[in-house]
Amino acid sequence: MRVLHLLQNYPPWGSGGTEIFCARLCQQLKNSGVEVTVALHQAGSLPEPGYYECEGIPVVILPSLPDYRDRARSFTRTTVNAVGFPELLDKYQPDILHLHGFVQTNGLTHIQWAQQKGVKTVLTFHTPGVSCLRQSLLFKGREICDGEIIINRCAECRLHNAGLPDPVAKMLSNVEIPGLKVNNSKINYVLTSPQWTKLHQKAWLNMVNSIDALHVLAEWTRQVALINNAPEQKVHLIRTFGPKPISKPASTMTTNQNYLNLAYVGRCDFVKGIHIIIDAIDLLSPDFPVKITFFTLGWDKSKYGKERKNQIQNDPRLTIRESLPNDQLLQELSQYDACLVPSIWLETGPLTVLEAFAAGIPVIGSRRGGIAELVQDGVDGMLFEPGNAQALAQTLDNLLNDSSLLIKLKENVKPPRNSTDFTQDMINLYSQLTSSQF
Repeated sequence: MRVLHLLQNYPPWGSGGTEIFCARLCQQLKNSGVEVTVALHQAGSLPEPGYYECEGIPVVILPSLPDYRDRARSFTRTTVNAVGFPELLDKYQPDILHLHGFVQTNGLTHIQWAQQKGVKTVLTFHTPGVSCLRQSLLFKGREICDGEIIINRCAECRLHNAGLPDPVAKMLSNVEIPGLKVNNSKINYVLTSPQWTKLHQKAWLNMVNSIDALHVLAEWTRQVALINNAPEQKVHLIRTFGPKPISKPASTMTTNQNYLNLAYVGRCDFVKGIHIIIDAIDLLSPDFPVKITFFTLGWDKSKYGKERKNQIQNDPRLTIRESLPNDQLLQELSQYDACLVPSIWLETGPLTVLEAFAAGIPVIGSRRGGIAELVQDGVDGMLFEPGNAQALAQTLDNLLNDSSLLIKLKENVKPPRNSTDFTQDMINLYSQLTSSQF
């Protein structure tokens, strides 16, 4: 069986959750005898087009799209020329095209080419951005949305995200000027907001009706797909896997009685909730015995990151360290009492929860999305109301005052789903689509 994976980035050039997921899946498929190749269109920090090999996985970087970032093409997930892609299909002759995410560089044009050449297609729903124009499923950045693409509501949310005052955003989201067509100008983008949202909705519907399988990683993503008219028989919930667990050192079965030693692993972004951690610590007494280490990069890339960095540097209980390589992370995490996952958006995995469980430590996380689907409150972790710093502060206080609670939580942590089971489920899906046995 041959599987071609198509995505925006790949290690070592990209190190986000989607990239790590794809790299690990490719390794597991290769170990199971599947022929895998990765393809990406050149963009951003990717090197020049050509053939590369990354940890034994063939990676083909195709030429950049001639209309890359054209606004209309971005909304429709199409391109006038998927340069090099049809030729790659002819040369590689995959049984499956597996797309990771849904954007212009791995979108409808690529799906259509695969269909023309008789290649079955799978698309993995990695993040809210697959269906949400705001990329977060946070309505106006404030509250979780049910995910249904409703033209006026989505247009209003997008205009709010562009900086328009609420009354103006609401008014323009309900107005369609007769005869005014979409174009790439900024003023047109504002005045034709409902039309742009319709392009997005049409692209989504074209995608779910064209692909052979929509792979979702969490129950909430399955619900979002179904509420937006994805054919139920095409939606497959296959939860992701975690890294191979380490042996629990004896030290991890006890906890420091004098202070809480906690870790945060992830990128520096508003939706990841770093500010919730900082605000929670501010609510506690200045001498509350806690140490929190942030394994994060990118603090200086945004106003949000710079502000959080300044806050952290003013509190000796908070420390910033660089992100660790995957082969070092679990051993380091095992030395902590728990891992903080305070996301305010809907996570699909999330990878951090799986890494914490593989390291043998519980999770203190938001009661939301994939976090709440994986963490059993009071069993192998503690859940708190998303975005509520007071609730997190109270959770930390409870953990400090109940010396047996952390020990119980650690004892209950089970290894995450293993890669072998997940890979076999994916191979079974591929085989089902191609009507072949592997």
